[in-house]
Amino acid sequence: METELEEIKVSKWRTASGILLYSVAAGVLLAIFSMIPNMIRFVFSLLALYLVIRFFRKVESWKSRTVFIVLALFFYFLAAIVVAMVRFVNSGEIPAAP
Repeated sequence: METELEEIKVSKWRTASGILLYSVAAGVLLAIFSMIPNMIRFVFSLLALYLVIRFFRKVESWKSRTVFIVLALFFYFLAAIVVAMVRFVNSGEIPAAP
């Protein structure tokens, strides 16, 4: 009985860490996509799309998929804000959108 509970706990932690890692990667890829002005930006877009498709094939739960999307958007905005703050501190000017 205890081994079944331990397996359930391990699988929940594994799922949560997988969702977190996939969402961080997708958010950072989207942030890079939005900040690079030349054509190579589309490579990051395609990588993010590949990551989302891979995650959706791996996880079938609607709850996990929703959490993934919300966290990916959160990490996207967080990365964009951090980059804007670093640019502001380094240059003293508010960075314009590309």
